[in-house]
Amino acid sequence: MRNWRRGAWGSILLASLLCAAFVGCKSAETLPPTTRPVFYPLPPDPPRVQFLTAINTARAIIPKRSWQFTDMIVGAPPDILESPQASLSRPYGVAVSGGRIYVCDYAAGKVKVLDLERKRFYILGGDATPTTAPTNLCIAADGYKFIVESMPQLIQVFDPKDNYLTTFKVKEGRPGGVAAVGTELFVTDVTHDRIQVLDRGTGTLLRTFGSRGQGPGQFLMPNAIAADAEGNLYVSDQLNFRFQKLDRNGKSLLSVGGAGDNYGQFARPRGIAVGPDGVIFVVESVYNVVQMFNEEGKVLMAFGNYQAAPGFLVLPASIAVDKSCFKYFAQYLDPRFETEYLLFVTSQVGDARLGVYAFGRFKPGVEIPPLVPPPEAASGEKEPAETKPPEATPPETKPPETKPSPDAGTP
Repeated sequence: MRNWRRGAWGSILLASLLCAAFVGCKSAETLPPTTRPVFYPLPPDPPRVQFLTAINTARAIIPKRSWQFTDMIVGAPPDILESPQASLSRPYGVAVSGGRIYVCDYAAGKVKVLDLERKRFYILGGDATPTTAPTNLCIAADGYKFIVESMPQLIQVFDPKDNYLTTFKVKEGRPGGVAAVGTELFVTDVTHDRIQVLDRGTGTLLRTFGSRGQGPGQFLMPNAIAADAEGNLYVSDQLNFRFQKLDRNGKSLLSVGGAGDNYGQFARPRGIAVGPDGVIFVVESVYNVVQMFNEEGKVLMAFGNYQAAPGFLVLPASIAVDKSCFKYFAQYLDPRFETEYLLFVTSQVGDARLGVYAFGRFKPGVEIPPLVPPPEAASGEKEPAETKPPEATPPETKPPETKPSPDAGTP
């Protein structure tokens, strides 16, 4: 089985090298200048993921405010897009709903919102927002937002219109991730290796399940958590180097993983999400990939780990799945590719702090030719650069001077 490092170049299709070989392919000039198509995985497997664009600042996707007649009379208001707040400093958790992207920027102490429908950028809760170190979040089916602040042990609550409502204090343990199912919140307890179940309206602790260990339904430093349409839970079981699928009472339905750098194994699993088709996405932060599994836990493929290509992940933290933003990224989509949904992946450092990818398949009748290897691989002179972070302390484990890291205590 290929591992991440030796299989890195083979997990990407550089479509810009192949464009002329496709039947009916448009010329490169018809595509936006920054979107030479990059696809995963390697032929003969059909391409299933296209990297679309990287968002490092709100200015990348939200146009500059146009001049208004009233500006001549009362003066132009300050443009928040020109402020440092509009940049993603150290993004961690991400969620997408109704054409809006919500990013927990831990270093800035804010949840930043990119409203693609109204073409605006703002801080969740405005200047009066109570957040100081947001790490993860979830958006319930009815639009309510729940923001985890791990170190102060808080969960901030916002309504569907993004108004601040209340704050829940997690009295025992340190929250890592949160998922909303019905009237309940499921919160990973990083310090006690369990899941806490809270009343969504009051924050009252209803029950807990799980314990420290390596067996089914047990955990070693659980962090991210997600729910599927049926209410099943998916947990990144970090120090067990796996993820688990559980029912709402804590019964383990599936356990996948093990320590290692091969496909289907993990070194540090982080964010987790489930597609509408049941595909499970798990962020691997050490080897800079997102692994994909089917509903039975069989590994399908991975993406994001080719260092020479746009969209390369560096210390990725979280992932979100969405179907509400297609039209806003249509300009980046290869015309041969049929998109089923979008993927948003945060990286704490690097050139793609928020990477946007499309999951789908090529249209029927498009013939995929043999791969033309990247130049360094074709020459035989050297292998692609390692995807493992440098030996120096990675940014995710080195806390800012003013506040502890969300991964404090994490090996």
